[in-house]
Amino acid sequence: MKAPWLLIVSLTVWASSAHGQGMARTGARRNPPIGVPVTARPTRSTSNSTAPGNRTEGVLIDMDTNLGRGIYAELNQNYKEAVKLLTLALEDERGEVIKLALARRFRGLAYKHLGRRDEALNDFLEVIRIQPKLDLGYYDAGVIYNLTNRYKEAVDAMTRAIDLRNDDSGLARRRSERGNAYFHLGQFKRAQDDFVAAVRLGPRDPDVLNNAAWFRATCPDPALRNGKEAVELASRACQLDKWKDADQIDTLAAAHAEAGNFAEAERYQLKALSLLSADEALRPKFQARLKQFRAKQPVRQEIGQG
Repeated sequence: MKAPWLLIVSLTVWASSAHGQGMARTGARRNPPIGVPVTARPTRSTSNSTAPGNRTEGVLIDMDTNLGRGIYAELNQNYKEAVKLLTLALEDERGEVIKLALARRFRGLAYKHLGRRDEALNDFLEVIRIQPKLDLGYYDAGVIYNLTNRYKEAVDAMTRAIDLRNDDSGLARRRSERGNAYFHLGQFKRAQDDFVAAVRLGPRDPDVLNNAAWFRATCPDPALRNGKEAVELASRACQLDKWKDADQIDTLAAAHAEAGNFAEAERYQLKALSLLSADEALRPKFQARLKQFRAKQPVRQEIGQG
């Protein structure tokens, strides 16, 4: 008999990873995975569930189910199809607590990428209700709170996500997200502590480096700005993503401006703009910063704004 295709979802990895995007400081558009939450392979195993208390063996999900197809669609950025299939999966998997949490989580990610943030948040809050000891629901909710300028709620959610971790995996992104929230609340020392910890924990995570660089380049408190460090952090982020992310190159431009290198700031800002589509929402902000650099003015983050 032909072996079925199964999704193998490790609850340990699922709890520590974030297939959904982290919040880069301008409202991240990318979708970098932290780790690999799901793999697919043929198997002869007939088991398709793991006891809720066992977080090490993982959950096997049949690819012929709405849940399996929905998760696969989300991972492949087919977000509308993912929403449709995972909505059906919520009806199919009644009583299967872990599978219901998975369906809610991945549908929430799909909603987020479709710009339907309220619906995404509702799903992530439902993950918290279903699995209150699982840190990822709080992390995902915290990302939405940051993206919607609800920074106090973001701090609370990320603090809970941090406290629930039993190891350092995934902590870099969580500390970086909480640092963003503290930054926008004007709590600069707390933000600095989180960014320093995040870079130490995730020295090769481009989003973590990008967020820390933006803080060092644009913090209103001069004692916490450091143009040289900002350039180093932003350059590493750009290199890791092969200079394909406009947001990170924009950060590098701001870092050079803080360091007094306005010619370099202008050059990188033009490069960042070249990577944006004509209707990209960030284009007016990037163009405004280009004018600042040409006038030899650095960037300062406005507190309370994304």
